[in-house]
Amino acid sequence: MKAKIISKIGILTLAFMLAFSMAVLPEVSAQEGELHELTIMSTTDIHSYIMPHDYLNDNEVDSYGLVKTATLIDQMRANNDNTLLFDTGDLIQGSLLGNIEAVVDPIQDGEVHATIDSMNMIGYDAAITGNHEFNFGLEFLERAYSDAEFPLVNANVYEAGTDENYFTPYKILEREVDGEEINVGVIGFVPPQIMVWDKLHLEGEVEAREIVETAEKFVPEMKAEGADIILAVAHTGIDESEGASENAAYHLSQVEGIDAMLLGHEHRRFPSNDYEGIDGVDIEQGTINGVPAVMPGAWGSHLGAINLSLTNDSNGWQIVDSQSEVTAVDGDVKLEQEITESVQEKHEATVDYVNTDVGETFANLNTFFSRVKDNKVVQLVNDAQLWFADNYFEETEYSDLPVLSAAAPFKAGRHGADYFTDVSEGGIAVRDVAEIYIYDNTLQVVKVDGEEVIDWLERSAENFNQIDPSETEDQVLLDYGFRGFNFDQIAGIEYEIDVTQPIGERIVDATYEGEPLTADMEFLAVTNNYRASGGGDHLNDAEVVYQGTEENREVIIDYIQETGGADPEVTDYWSIAPVETEGRVVFRSYPNATEHMTNSEAAYIDYVGEEDDWGLYEYDLSVEQEETTSLWDRIRAFWSGLWS
Repeated sequence: MKAKIISKIGILTLAFMLAFSMAVLPEVSAQEGELHELTIMSTTDIHSYIMPHDYLNDNEVDSYGLVKTATLIDQMRANNDNTLLFDTGDLIQGSLLGNIEAVVDPIQDGEVHATIDSMNMIGYDAAITGNHEFNFGLEFLERAYSDAEFPLVNANVYEAGTDENYFTPYKILEREVDGEEINVGVIGFVPPQIMVWDKLHLEGEVEAREIVETAEKFVPEMKAEGADIILAVAHTGIDESEGASENAAYHLSQVEGIDAMLLGHEHRRFPSNDYEGIDGVDIEQGTINGVPAVMPGAWGSHLGAINLSLTNDSNGWQIVDSQSEVTAVDGDVKLEQEITESVQEKHEATVDYVNTDVGETFANLNTFFSRVKDNKVVQLVNDAQLWFADNYFEETEYSDLPVLSAAAPFKAGRHGADYFTDVSEGGIAVRDVAEIYIYDNTLQVVKVDGEEVIDWLERSAENFNQIDPSETEDQVLLDYGFRGFNFDQIAGIEYEIDVTQPIGERIVDATYEGEPLTADMEFLAVTNNYRASGGGDHLNDAEVVYQGTEENREVIIDYIQETGGADPEVTDYWSIAPVETEGRVVFRSYPNATEHMTNSEAAYIDYVGEEDDWGLYEYDLSVEQEETTSLWDRIRAFWSGLWS
C-alpha cells in the first residue's frame, strides 16, 4: 500500500514537473531570444554649416544646417529608447563661419570652436577626423577639439616614422540597451590621401596608412578587449573597384568583425539609388556585403540611422536584423533653439564679414558652362594667380621661366542643378569671391616641363566621356562622376581636347607661343596646395618652388583691389577639338543658363529641355574654333600697359 502511494506521488511529481517545464521553458526561451532595438545615428561632412544659411548668397535655406539636424536627433531620441550618435568627420572646415574661426579671426584660448560647442550641446558619443580636419594644420586641429566632450578616434594616422597612433585609435563605450550592459567598440578611419592633400602640414609629422589593413589590425584587438559590437566610423565612401583606397567602405565591409559602418566623405547618401547595381550592395535594407551602413549627405542635410535588432543570450550580443535610413532636413524641421542662440553672435559676424566690399566686377561671372568652354570665373582665378607670380618672381632665379596658371571650376553642379557660381556684374564682396573660390587653399607654384603639363591636362580631360562620332543616339559629353574641381584649365598655353579619344590620349596641338610643348621646355605653374601636393593625381612629385601662406581666395581679392576690378577676358585658349557627329552630344547644367550665355558659348551650345530638374544642353562639336590671339601675348600686353 505504501509503495503504491509513493508510486502515485512519484507519478504526480513527474507530471507536475513536466507541466511546469512546459509552462516555464517557453518563457525562458522567450527571454533568451528577446529582441532589443538599438538606433545608431550619424552625421557627416558638417563643414561648419551650423546655421541654415548660404553665406555665399547671404540667404537662409531649408535644406541643411546642424541646428536643423539637431532637431531630427531630438526626435529620433524621443521615438527610440536606445540610441547612439556619431559624426564621421569634416567638421571644422568649410563654411565661411569655419573659415573665420580658423583664418580671419582664429579662436583664442578659452574660446570653444562653434561646431564643437554645438556638438557638445547635442551630446555625441564619439567623432572621427575627416580629411579636411587637417587643412589648417595639426596645431589648429588639436586646439579645435580640445574642448570636445566626446572622444575623437582615428586608427590609421600615426606619428611619422613610428608605430604609435597619433590619435586614440578606438574606444569601447560602455552603454546599456534596455537596462542590459553592452560594450560598443568604435574605430575611426580617414583617407590616407591626407598625406597628399595636406602634405605641407603633415609631412614629417604624421603618416597615414591604408584603411582596410588598419581595420584588420585593430578589430581583433577590440574583440579581445570585450567589444560586443564594433562600429567602423569611417570618413570614406563606396568604391567597389579593386584596390580602392580613398573610398574604401566596400572593402572595409569585408573585414571580419565589423558589425556596422557609418560613412562620409563623398557628400552622397546611402542607402540611395546612387549605389544601385553594385554587387553585394542592398539599397533597400542598406547593407554592403551584408554589413549595415549609412551615409547622410553633407552640411547637416540628412540624419543617418541604422536600426539594429539585437539579442543577448548565452552567446552574447548578436545582430539579427538591421535597417538603414537617411532622413532629410526640410522647411518643416525647426531650428534647435539652444544651439541657435549659442552660435548667433558668430553667425552675425560671418554675415557682416561676407558682405565686406572688395571692389567691382565688370562682367557676369558664372560657371554654368565651365566644364565645356573657357570660362570667365576660371579666367579670373588664373588672371589673379598670374598677377601674383609675375610680381613675386620678377627678380628671382626663376624670372626667365614662363609662368602658367591652373584653375578649375569649383562650383559646377556637384551638389545639384543650382550648385554653380553666379555673381552678377556690379559690386563684389567677400562672399562673391568665396563663391568663385570656395576652398581654403593656399597658393603654391610648381616647376614643370612640357610633358608634365600635357600629363596634367590629360588627367583634367577625364572630365569628358569618350564620344563615338558614328553613334546616332544621344551621347553624354560630361562624366558626371568626375569632380569639377579636378578639371584644371591651364592658362599660358593653347591646346585642344579630342573627346573622341580614350583617356590619356586626348590633348592635341598643345603649344606655347606657337611651339609644340616638349620635355625640354620648363615652366612655373601657379596652383594651390591641394594640386601641388598631388591631389587629384594631376602631378607626380612636382618640384614646389613656392609655398606661402597666402590663400588663393585672398590673392583674388588683392588682385581685384589692385587692378580696379574684375574684368576677365575669355580668350578660348583651350577648346574641344571639332568633329562631325551623327547624333547629338548633350550635357546637364543649370536650367536657366541660356539667360546668361555669352556669344562664344552660344556658338556651341543649345538648350534642349529639362531632365530631372536639370537643364539639358546640346554641344555642337562640329563648330570650328576661331583663331585667337595667344593668351600669353594678351597677358603680357595687359601688364605692359598697366605698369608702363
